[in-house]
Amino acid sequence: MTPPKFILVLWPAIDKLLKAIRGIKPLKADSNSIISLNFRRYNSRPVTLDDGSEVKTGDTIIELHMDNAWFKNWRKRDTKASHSLWEIPRQLKQDLYLLAEHIVNGVYKDVVALHGYTLHDKEAKRLGFQVSDLPDTLWKEASYFYIAGLMLRAGKNESKLKKRPSEIKEIWLSRAALLTRYGAKHR
Repeated sequence: MTPPKFILVLWPAIDKLLKAIRGIKPLKADSNSIISLNFRRYNSRPVTLDDGSEVKTGDTIIELHMDNAWFKNWRKRDTKASHSLWEIPRQLKQDLYLLAEHIVNGVYKDVVALHGYTLHDKEAKRLGFQVSDLPDTLWKEASYFYIAGLMLRAGKNESKLKKRPSEIKEIWLSRAALLTRYGAKHR
């Protein structure tokens, strides 16, 4: 279910409030990064990732978020739709390289893994993320509703959201996998 259009006027205020409460900041201070993030202690059951890394209760993880300011600026400066198809994955990779660099340089020294939620699981897999289904819960439905609202506010066509039965997925990328795939030797 997508949010009704009349309620979308509230999304910027809701988004700002959630960012403030959760301490979500852009990866780059100039808002020229597609990734925003916040740090938190993992507080659920231990998870063993595909590469054998384990995320235990109490470990520090980075929660990944898409930075809506980047999308707003991108739409203003890029009017060619064909160019846009390549810009998003390219920018995501650049930001993942920067995250790996920060981890190597000790900026984010205690981080065990990257974590997030997405409607774009195929794209996340291409970037190296492990993708998992979420149990059917009210939280999952509310998250989909919120993310779909953000996408509609960012200019995503509502008919495209309705055509493809999008489902919110959980994504993980261990510290080791991030450094292997996006470390300095791979730039």
